[in-house]
Amino acid sequence: MFPTELAPMRLDQAVAALLAGLPTRASARKACERGEILVDGQPCESSRWLRGGEPVERLPDGRTVGLGPRLPIEVVHHDPWLAVVNKPAGLPTSGPSGRTLEQALVGVLPPSEQPDALPAARVVHRLDAPTSGLVVVARTRTAHAELGRAFEGRRVEKRYRAIVTGELRGSGRVDEPIEDRPAASRWACVEVTPALRSEAVTTLDLWPETGRTHQLRIHLASLGHPVLGDATYAPPGETLRGKGLFLCAVALAFAHPIGGAPLAFELPEPQKFASLRERELRRFERFRGAP
Repeated sequence: MFPTELAPMRLDQAVAALLAGLPTRASARKACERGEILVDGQPCESSRWLRGGEPVERLPDGRTVGLGPRLPIEVVHHDPWLAVVNKPAGLPTSGPSGRTLEQALVGVLPPSEQPDALPAARVVHRLDAPTSGLVVVARTRTAHAELGRAFEGRRVEKRYRAIVTGELRGSGRVDEPIEDRPAASRWACVEVTPALRSEAVTTLDLWPETGRTHQLRIHLASLGHPVLGDATYAPPGETLRGKGLFLCAVALAFAHPIGGAPLAFELPEPQKFASLRERELRRFERFRGAP
């Protein structure tokens, strides 16, 4: 336990002062980089400041815990209780793999200075690994519990942007159970683009009313308009390869877990969406003329 009377102190200084076998800050920094030093059971950067009372330990026998992948995670908002980040496509939010959003955030978001701070930021809800976009993470135990209740109680508004195969105009709602559990999603057409592939592709805004695994992807496939790049739910031969999944969580709105102030966040759609529409239109015009 790091003594309160010595705080505040950087982790590399504390390790050099208190742990046998690492007598210098340079050796302490290298041990942190190797993932040998844990604070509250989590690997940490050597530059972390200790406030006092944190358990600090060195893993024995050369064991290490990775600090997580050094990925360019965009932090859209952060305060002492929570953060909202832009998850890259292809990155799981959490799980046993060392390459997850939670692990990547270890090097991006330092622990909060609130009394009930979590040792590391914790994801409150999940996005499928191939889906990009906004994710809420908690930095304190109180915020984690309150945000969890907000998501469970459907008090968080979420909007997604997708490009799907085929022409789907207007708007609608899908109310179709998934694995015998109620599931509902709303959709609205944003733009229809002529395309050689399936005659057209449609850009949609989507609002999930429930939160089942792969819900939007399953519901869109059930309409006959799977998300572009969805190798799981698109029929054979209709998958766009090499470009990833064209699905992004672009907007979130919820009440702050401490005080209840309204929060709202919005991202522009990924650049690859506009690039695909432009490419499909050029190809269509080249082979069939202007629509």
